Amino acid sequence: MPKRKNTSIKDYKLKSGKKRYEFVISLGQNSNGDRVQVHRRGFKTYAEAEAVFNKLSQTKPDNFVKQKQIKVSELRDLWFENYKTQVKESTANKNKQVFDNHVIPDFGNQYVDKITVAELQKWADRKAKQIVKYRDAINEFNALFEYGIRLNYVSENPLKRIIIPKKTSRPRRDTEHNVYTREELNQFLEVAKEYGLVQYTYFKLLSATGLRKSEALALTWQDIDLKAGTLSINKTLAYGLDNKTIIQPPKSPKSKRILPISDSLKEVLIDYKQKQKIISNKLFHTIKGTYLKMSKPDQWLKSIYAKDHEEKVKYAKTHNLKEPQPDLRHITVHGFRHTFATLLIAETNVKPKTVQMLLGHENIQMTLDIYTHVNNKNKEDAVNALKQLNI
Repeated sequence: MPKRKNTSIKDYKLKSGKKRYEFVISLGQNSNGDRVQVHRRGFKTYAEAEAVFNKLSQTKPDNFVKQKQIKVSELRDLWFENYKTQVKESTANKNKQVFDNHVIPDFGNQYVDKITVAELQKWADRKAKQIVKYRDAINEFNALFEYGIRLNYVSENPLKRIIIPKKTSRPRRDTEHNVYTREELNQFLEVAKEYGLVQYTYFKLLSATGLRKSEALALTWQDIDLKAGTLSINKTLAYGLDNKTIIQPPKSPKSKRILPISDSLKEVLIDYKQKQKIISNKLFHTIKGTYLKMSKPDQWLKSIYAKDHEEKVKYAKTHNLKEPQPDLRHITVHGFRHTFATLLIAETNVKPKTVQMLLGHENIQMTLDIYTHVNNKNKEDAVNALKQLNI
């Protein structure tokens, strides 16, 4: 057996009789004048203990990080107290939800310095299969490790060493078909009008202006100048901390905008205002006159589609038809914003910059992507037309 040179490494026995190794190493004094001495034990082999000893011997006293100082959930709480003062409340809430849903369940009770690269790689691979925005979870966790390094709770960021999955395997939403033709839109608005004036006005507003659902929910009558025919977007509803509904500035600087109102929408708004039973400065409100929850438009949409189905089934039975007419094609609330943009581009000669201004896009590329979608649809229609012509 070769002679072991490092006399600082000692062996000892567990109660079970198994041999283990330990050592004590002095790193010197730190900048505060405190002596930094490290005791490590539990190594199964001398070589394992020696490797850690040699690594520690290269560590400066001020750079030494104690083991098992803080758990992930504790560090997150510490970091979040500072973070939430630097961003919008809705951004802080989204960050908290990402941590609560995707990081804390897996690592919340683990010490930050004890998380391995292998554990993180498996976690990242799993998240790429579970969620579309898996990179958000990785980025948030990465920021926490960097914060831990600055506070000397961990010496390195193991997330820097994983291979980030290039693409999620979870199917993305079908955004290309999340849009109505003009005929489909008119059919939907007819059903919505029968369902209720509030719901009809809301979806008419989205279809005629391209507003985000949260922008429309935040509107007050002071934001609408019926005489001038304009609508001012200067705030938005959002989910704040603890998922409470809050009012905050628009999504981005370009989201703050003044939009023209069509004559058709103007008539609907005048009629809606005259028939309001509850006096409130808010366009869409609760019985108490307060802002509605962000989930309300989705509930309205679901109810309108249910009404459409019921009416068509009822009509088929009344007229002894074998099958009811097809239901309205379902799109999301955001699909009405996409519908506005698509019809605007397809049926007018509007320029991309104008569309960007109307939609409040921060980046022109977002607007150009809609043009690409419309152009691809035109090509598809052209191919189908030539096939039908068959000359």
